[in-house]
Amino acid sequence: GSSGSAAHVPAAAPPSDAEVRAMDVAAAAATLRVHVSVSRVAVAACKRLANLCLEVQNRQLAAEAGAIEAAVAAMQAHPQVAEVQEEGCAALVNVCSGADGAGRARKQRAADTGAIEAVVAAMRAHPQSASVQWSGGSALANLCGDFEAGAPREQRAAGAGAFEAVVAGMRTHPQHAGVQEAGCEALANMCSGDDAVGAACEQRAVRSGAIEAAVAAMCAHLQEEGVQEWGCTALTEMCSGSDDAAAAREERAADAGALEAVVAAM
Repeated sequence: GSSGSAAHVPAAAPPSDAEVRAMDVAAAAATLRVHVSVSRVAVAACKRLANLCLEVQNRQLAAEAGAIEAAVAAMQAHPQVAEVQEEGCAALVNVCSGADGAGRARKQRAADTGAIEAVVAAMRAHPQSASVQWSGGSALANLCGDFEAGAPREQRAAGAGAFEAVVAGMRTHPQHAGVQEAGCEALANMCSGDDAVGAACEQRAVRSGAIEAAVAAMCAHLQEEGVQEWGCTALTEMCSGSDDAAAAREERAADAGALEAVVAAM
């Protein structure tokens, strides 16, 4: 039949970076899907999607074109290519941004696709790349930054080792304000639940050294408003609660110098 001969049709050659930079949302998502095995194209297409989705109206179009699944697949296909990981995270951040119902659905869609695990894997595989740590922290902050329905994603992030990955990145790049701010925002958002899941996440955060990491970030970046703001928020979230475990977290924060850091931030 005709289907047999179709297998011999050569695939289209991968587009040049310049061609990718001129693509619209649907074309960039399709290119990423079709040429996912070519790391150069994966980088260019993720970068294009990230740029296009700085504009709010493109985010849902990108999701409907399969951009979320394509970005995760690219990250999974090139685990050792730092630039694919960085740009894949950046694409996820921008496609999934938005606090409305559609934005929350995009975050959940990303989680269902394995985005959280892919981001943590990227951060683990590229500890020395400040760009990957920054981009990865931003992606975790975004995917877990939903105070109404974020608990399943926070739980998933904790289970994937996100707290440990974020803290490791913050320890490795102490002078990089971007890594520190993204890390603090991720810690804050992953600990934002006030239910049993939130409490479990807070305990996991503390065990990973997150309190000390947030305090160190604030002390090292006194002039960086974002680091101060998210550092304060992270410490507040990690120490919330009224049980014995919360009291122990507060004591640990006090020992780490959290009170002085928060006062200095005011």
